Amino acid sequence: MGMPTIRRFILQWWPTMLVLAVIAYATLDSDPVGADNLPPIPHIDKLIHAIMFGGLFSALAFDHYRAGKEMTHRILFIFAIGSLIVGAADEWAQSALNTGRSGDVLDLAADAIGIAVAYFTAPPAIRMVLRRRN
Repeated sequence: MGMPTIRRFILQWWPTMLVLAVIAYATLDSDPVGADNLPPIPHIDKLIHAIMFGGLFSALAFDHYRAGKEMTHRILFIFAIGSLIVGAADEWAQSALNTGRSGDVLDLAADAIGIAVAYFTAPPAIRMVLRRRN
């Protein structure tokens, strides 16, 4: 990859890279926000997982569409599977790293639910936002 290619890649995919960085920090740091700082809402960690991974799927779709490419069912399915693979790798990393965190299959289920919701809601929202902007 030459410098113009790397620059073009970064300019096209920076929102996705930002979401990935936030996910990595939030899930792999030993205590990213301080456990005492979370509201006392039951299973809020699962809601956060759903939002993060729905956000990852949405960022992928946004960056793809923003580059002038169509959001076909095939590409959205690939983005959904890719997001779920990142979620599985994240849970594995939490188990493998000695950060005081542990992998949880219910976190992965929450990731999948967030991705599924975004699969149906993000594409029309992205089309509407980018159509109005142009």
